[in-house]
Parts: sequence; structure tokens; C-alpha cells
Amino acid sequence: MNKYKVGYLVDSFSSTSINRLLAKALARLAPPELELSEIPITDLPIYSQDYDAAFRLSHVPSRRP
Repeated sequence: MNKYKVGYLVDSFSSTSINRLLAKALARLAPPELELSEIPITDLPIYSQDYDAAFRLSHVPSRRP
């Protein structure tokens, strides 16, 4: 049986967030072949439209062969 890792996001920093509690409840109900884990939003970069003007495509790696 294949095992799959699935990450989920909770849009709150609060440890008592209802979204976090619901996500953990769903993770407990998931079939055994799914390994669910929270991806902390504190690990993600913050998006701001203020930075859009400074963005250059040269920062994006090319996928061309």
C-alpha cells in the first residue's frame, strides 16, 4: 500500500483556532495511507503588493532545457 504525505494550511496563528481543531479532527479521520501534517504559515513568506514592483523575472529560475 502506498503512503501519501499531505500538508494542510491553517490560516491562524492561534493554537486554539477552530480551523486548526477541525483540521486535526479531519487528519485523525483520514485513511491510514494518508499522512497529514500542518504546514505552519509562519514558515511561509509574507506577500505584499508593495514588493510587486521590485520583482524581476530574472529571480525566477528557467525551466527551459
